[in-house]
Amino acid sequence: MMNLFTIAAQGAQAAQNQLSVSAGNIANQQTAGYSRQAITQTASVVGNLGNGVKTSDASRITDQTLNQALWHTQSAVGYYQSLNSWGTSLEKVISSSTTQPSTLLTSFFNSVSALTTQPDSTAYRQQLISSATSLANGLSQTSQNLADQQTSIGQQQQSTLGQVNQLSSQIADLNQQISRLGAGAESNSLQDQRDQQVKTLSGLIAISVEKSETGSYTLTTQGATLVEGNQAAVLSSSTDTQGNTQLQSRMGQTSSTLSTAMGGQLGALYDYQQQVLSPLQTQVTGLMQSVSEQVNTTLASGYDLQGDQGKALFTVSTDSAGVARLATTDLTPAQLGLSLDKTTPANGGNLTTLSGLQTTSGVTEQATAITSHLALANSQSSNQLAVATAVNQQWQQQRDNLSAVNKDEEAVNLQTYLQSYQANMKVMSVGNQLFSELLTLFS
Repeated sequence: MMNLFTIAAQGAQAAQNQLSVSAGNIANQQTAGYSRQAITQTASVVGNLGNGVKTSDASRITDQTLNQALWHTQSAVGYYQSLNSWGTSLEKVISSSTTQPSTLLTSFFNSVSALTTQPDSTAYRQQLISSATSLANGLSQTSQNLADQQTSIGQQQQSTLGQVNQLSSQIADLNQQISRLGAGAESNSLQDQRDQQVKTLSGLIAISVEKSETGSYTLTTQGATLVEGNQAAVLSSSTDTQGNTQLQSRMGQTSSTLSTAMGGQLGALYDYQQQVLSPLQTQVTGLMQSVSEQVNTTLASGYDLQGDQGKALFTVSTDSAGVARLATTDLTPAQLGLSLDKTTPANGGNLTTLSGLQTTSGVTEQATAITSHLALANSQSSNQLAVATAVNQQWQQQRDNLSAVNKDEEAVNLQTYLQSYQANMKVMSVGNQLFSELLTLFS
């Protein structure tokens, strides 16, 4: 009779444990990174007779292989998101009507063409100078925009390095806590937090993760240890004498030099800077120099309205911050060297050569290349982002199918475990009734 009470009590306790786990799953349905938990039941047998039921501690329903794949694709998403974000924001600025190089250059040459009908027109000559000023201002603004983004990129690089170091330290702390508690029910929530931190870190840099038998994570990047046990490396950057960025990783007394091809958002920042932004700065500066040299040389070969040798219209300089600038000189409309005949300064013969620069000097191609280079880079990163996102979402879905909370499933579980609890309590009630009848029988 006492065995009946014991078995029923164990069954009721097992059902109560299952109810608690299901309730916890439902409560954490919206918790980021939460892995649903479950307990297993096994029969308790003494000899050949059933002796109740035993339950395990709550364990996380997770698959490390799925997590590894998810973290890997997270790095790709972070990389292309960052690459595309910086590129598209710059393209919007450069492609505006006031700064687009090819538009500004076309406007300038249109002003040159307008002078062919009246080479000595002060109004048309002034229009040419105004167009030249707009061209100079637009290219200088583009140069400044590129320099500003270089500054922003540098600041973001340092900020991202700080995030990497912070997350690495947090993961090391979680390693320590999990190792102290053991990889059991008491550390389940800590393991979820750690996986979520690793996922976030994967979006910043590409990492490899190994799990030890004690449940501790070891993280590496480019073969260098980033986290091991309760220790975390510190990443830092410096610039060499050639202006190249160098990354260092230091853990204790061990230091490593890392490539800037880090993957994730941090790797994208360096790649964008080296492969897109710096080449664009070189292109814009080159266009400034070409326009200045070609136009100034052409004007110098002609004569102004007073029959004097033509003078320079543009100047190229570099300001104190190292930003290239294109500006117009204080040339007056009458001083434009548009004539090839010193004795007939109003014949406009030099206009043909000046106008021909649009197709023969290569400046048009240079101007077009600036926007086309950026547009191509953005198109490629956008396509690659779409692919990376789709793959990442597939792995996220597989992970969620296994580990995420399904409220409908948990609702069924609650009903099932409640019925199990009630049934075991009914067994106890029947046992109590039988016990009472036996006492009556022998009294």
